[in-house]
Amino acid sequence: MEIVLALTGDDKCYPYQNPPYVLDHDGIITLSGALRSELNKIGNQDLVVWASQNIVSLFKEN
Repeated sequence: MEIVLALTGDDKCYPYQNPPYVLDHDGIITLSGALRSELNKIGNQDLVVWASQNIVSLFKEN
């Protein structure tokens, strides 16, 4: 979540208008380019699968 906040901290529409992912009508999640770039850096690579599986639940409105 720290990575997401660092990438979106200046975005006033975040998180509801500009989440760091796209969920298509088939339920397939595509992480934003900036988030993918950060997750592919050394030390973050183990978070790629976790982010793909959990990103939607992090941004769900209660």
